[in-house]
Amino acid sequence: MSRPRALLLDQFEEILAGAALIVVVLAVCWGVVTRYVTAEPATWAGEVAAIAFAWLIFIGASAALKRGMHVHIDMLLILLPEAPRRIVTLAGDAIVLVFLAVGLVLATEFSIDSWDSPTSVLRLPLSIVYSSVVVGFACLLWRYVAVVRLHYRDRVSD
Repeated sequence: MSRPRALLLDQFEEILAGAALIVVVLAVCWGVVTRYVTAEPATWAGEVAAIAFAWLIFIGASAALKRGMHVHIDMLLILLPEAPRRIVTLAGDAIVLVFLAVGLVLATEFSIDSWDSPTSVLRLPLSIVYSSVVVGFACLLWRYVAVVRLHYRDRVSD
């Protein structure tokens, strides 16, 4: 794989979340300017900001997972002996993977079902909003599988 494409894949979440953040800031700023400076407020600005914010949250969650920034409470886990600790960790990883897989399936179904429902102002399909959950859960699942593989590969090599 070429270096630019590998870099793009590696930084996919940050690029998409950064673009969504820019859209949120610009839409909110435009909404404020049109509300207080011009006589015609931009009614679409709030909806665009909300859609971009949904994308920012779900894609940003994957970027945070990739960088190890999610909260991990291991207060009781570190008190366990090594063998039970491995079992609890494995069970926790399995639960998270199942949750992400089920969430991805349900979000996909919901997004497909909402294609005919429009947003209130721009009349865009609500699937545009809900697909942020689909893409976010897919990225989370992809990144979590990578984290788990790395974690267990390192354990085997010890």
